Formats: sequence, structure tokens, C-alpha cells
Amino acid sequence: MTNLVNISRADLLVFCGNTLVNQHDVSILNEQIKNTSSFILFEVKNVNESSFLKLNNCLYIIENGIIHNIYTNQFFATSEEINNNEPLCERFINELETRRQLTIKNMNCLVLQCGEINIIRNIQRESNRPVFRHQQRVDLEERFNNLLKNTHMILNPIHTPMGNHAKTEKRREYFSYENRYYFSVSQNGTIKRNGKNKTIPMDSRRLQYSFFNGRSIEESLIEVTKEFQIRQYCI
Repeated sequence: MTNLVNISRADLLVFCGNTLVNQHDVSILNEQIKNTSSFILFEVKNVNESSFLKLNNCLYIIENGIIHNIYTNQFFATSEEINNNEPLCERFINELETRRQLTIKNMNCLVLQCGEINIIRNIQRESNRPVFRHQQRVDLEERFNNLLKNTHMILNPIHTPMGNHAKTEKRREYFSYENRYYFSVSQNGTIKRNGKNKTIPMDSRRLQYSFFNGRSIEESLIEVTKEFQIRQYCI
């Protein structure tokens, strides 16, 4: 990771989930950073804030060459965990409003960690049309929609490639509607297909996704504006 950070000239770098293992790795990275111009988003798998507080999948940023813990971590991973769980949904919306919004070169960014895109579900009988999962809670749906309206870019670091491609593709499109960008990047890993594990090769398109206004963007280095470039990294 250090070499990629130091040689990059992109304005924004997004690394996959579980970029680093623990706080010791963060300390080593902190001593080696030379890049002071890029804004970098990465995740740490295990963080021990104290002997009582142990957190998983915590988000960090690097800004002006300095590492910052932004004190947020993944809330859920699967649709089963968020489905029919209104209290968790409400806590998650509050987290998005208070800790997951980043401003990078006047671009408003919102971070969703891995399976948190399951805040959206698909209506299968309507060609997998994506909708807010808890539509019965109009207040929560309105708050979530307001977040999206004020967001230029969705950043979605992922741990391993997601299955159910037809549904997740619709969700990616959804997040990029109304002239938003959606970027995700995943580690190499395995997914289950027909009950069997399938390894996803490193060069597979399934590791990185880029969308704008409902359409896929193929390049790994994206020029958002003439003053703003983003690059996605798998490790």
C-alpha cells in the first residue's frame, strides 16, 4: 500500500476493505507516507481503542500526508442483518449523516462500507428495481434521499466480491443516478455460486466498479473534473 500511496498523483485514492490488519500497520504506514497531495480512504480490520472497546472494519483517511481515524466502522454486511431491523437502519442513517460525509476538493462524498449497500433492496417482479429497504419508515427514507441529493460521489470499499450480480448491479446504478459517481473496489476473494466457492481472479472486472448517472465507466483512473481525479486500488 505504501508504494501505491507515495507514487500516486490522483486527487483521491480508494482502497478495498481490510486494507490494513491492525493499528500496528497504521503506525508503520504513518512513518512512510511521502504523498501530501492525495486524499486517501482506507480501512483497518481490527482496532482496539481500549481493553473494552474492540472494533472491526474501521475507516481511516490520509489528508495532507497525515493519517486520521474518522471513528466510524461497518454497521452490517448482509441484507438479513438490516432487513426488518428499523432500529439498526435508524442508527445507520444517523452515522451517514454525522460521520460518513467527506468533502474532497469541493466534492461531497458519502462512504458506504461493503454490504451496507444492502440499505437498498430490489423488487424482483419489477426487473430488480432498487428501492430503500425500509420504505415503511418514510422519515428514514427521506433522510437517506436527502443525503444522496447532497452527494457528488459514493465511495464503497469492499472486502470480497459480492454475489447476486444482477441485483447489486442495479444498486450501483441507483447510487449513481442524478449525476452522481459511484466507485467500489474489492479485495480478491471467493464468492459462492450454486453452493460452491468460486475464486475471483485479480484481473476480473468484479473487483472494481465505476458508475456515473446510471452507466458504467470502464477506466480505473477517472477524471471527475479537470481538477479532480480518482483511482481505485485492489490489494
